[in-house]
Amino acid sequence: MFGIFTGVITNTLAVILGTAAGCVFKGEKLKRIGERVFQGFGLFTIVLGISSAIGLEHPLFMLASIIIGTAIGELVDLDEKFNRFGDWLKKRFAKDGNSGFTEGFISGTLLFCVGSMTIMGALQSGLENRHTIYFTKSVLDCFSSCMFAMGGGAGVGFAAIAVFVYQGLLVALASLLTPIMTAEIVAVSSAVGGLSLLGLGLNMLGITKLKVANFLPAMFVPIFYQIIVVVFHLKSIL
Repeated sequence: MFGIFTGVITNTLAVILGTAAGCVFKGEKLKRIGERVFQGFGLFTIVLGISSAIGLEHPLFMLASIIIGTAIGELVDLDEKFNRFGDWLKKRFAKDGNSGFTEGFISGTLLFCVGSMTIMGALQSGLENRHTIYFTKSVLDCFSSCMFAMGGGAGVGFAAIAVFVYQGLLVALASLLTPIMTAEIVAVSSAVGGLSLLGLGLNMLGITKLKVANFLPAMFVPIFYQIIVVVFHLKSIL
């Protein structure tokens, strides 16, 4: 049973290890390099978000998911809760007064948790008990967290908490929803996540100040839609 979480645990440890390496080897020169690399990751995140969002066959369903999910996220104000939690962690653990602690935590959480690899990895682990996608993602996240830590400090490492909880819940959910998940539902959820990544990349470059965390519930709207279709024996539009 617990074997389905192997990929999640590996990904969590990869973020912690990468952050530790980034903090240990951080110097003024390396910090400047890290800041430039951080901007490079911003560009990469934008490209990754665009590639995940384009080519969708059901744009209206995607739009409806964004509207409903974002409304929910705004009502709950997930972004504010992320900020408050990050500020609490900063006061407790950031003894050097690193002003980028909260930003590192939030950016790291969103980058490591949002995207097609997160969803597809959860489905692979939960449905097939295989972890190839999460193992691959772990390598990428280890390097990313190292680079992030050079500019964002230890706050990036605390994103591992979100990685463990969020991806663990997705894997558990996937294992329960095996009979009803379809390729179309996964595609829409991944595409919505791609738009969240696009917003994150723009924030990382300082172009926008979007409350990206408030977009996250939109990724789950297609899944809940599929649950309703199956439970009430409705005809799906997908």
